[in-house]
Amino acid sequence: MSEYTAAASRPGQKAGAGDDRALFLREFGGLVLTAYLEIVKQYDSLRWVKHITQGKSDTFPVIGKKRDASEHEPGEEIKGGKILHDEIEVTLDKMVYDSVFIPEIDELMLHYELRGPYATQLGQSLGSLQAKRIAIMHILASRSTAVLDMPTPSYAFAANMRTSATAIETAYFAAEEFLRTNDISGAAVEGRLPWQQYLLCARNLGLDPTRDVAREGAGSGNRVTATLGKIANIDTMGTNYIPKGVVASGPTKYQGDFTNVVGHIGNRMAVASLERKAMQITTKDQAERLGTIMIASQLNGHGILRGECSFELATVTR
Repeated sequence: MSEYTAAASRPGQKAGAGDDRALFLREFGGLVLTAYLEIVKQYDSLRWVKHITQGKSDTFPVIGKKRDASEHEPGEEIKGGKILHDEIEVTLDKMVYDSVFIPEIDELMLHYELRGPYATQLGQSLGSLQAKRIAIMHILASRSTAVLDMPTPSYAFAANMRTSATAIETAYFAAEEFLRTNDISGAAVEGRLPWQQYLLCARNLGLDPTRDVAREGAGSGNRVTATLGKIANIDTMGTNYIPKGVVASGPTKYQGDFTNVVGHIGNRMAVASLERKAMQITTKDQAERLGTIMIASQLNGHGILRGECSFELATVTR
């Protein structure tokens, strides 16, 4: 009896039955999610996230300070004081997506695989959009007005902020002084700088390992590994998502003039994120087009929570 049959091997089928692209979709979705997470993790620690299952908005609490402790006299009645409360409403943005169409004929003729590289691009596209929006919210938070009895948000500026590691270091100490002086806490403080300024600091702040002499500043930059340690006790990450120029398109809440922005310092209490639909991957054969459409989509929104928890670095005063 022959061991051969007319059956075809379908590597996309799960257990040899059902959708002949089921396993392809699973792999594609994983690739998109990995690429997405590689970018959004740059700002995940700088936002307070709330997940919802219905509705278009939700509120985040804002709790004021209490700094009126006093001595107690024997027998004196202790009465209750008060702490101011408020809430910030954050609304969902429109659904965001990115997609790609692959003609069947191209897949048949190409000698290399398309779906993996395309998946990476879709994931990076949605991830970069989210990172940019959170970065914008941090800058706008630093420019917002005070809420309750909180201090007015602040910033640091220097004309040579983009080109001087010392100016950036000075701004970091100004941020640390502002945060400590005003008892701003609640989460770890982090900095975000464009890669040009991050590498500038890594090169010029710290010791020259070839000569063991102090360089421009007293930070913990490493010229060998091109990495930057703490400055003024603040960790920093390099990023491509600091807003640039004038943003005049898209949702109004993300618009503004960011021409003079260099970076920002703050913690997760500055920005609130509302998550309604996590990253989802859809793939669909389109017989009428002889190809396959692949769509990555998500639904969320971001807003300013506590402006005093973000500190802008800029080249001019405002």
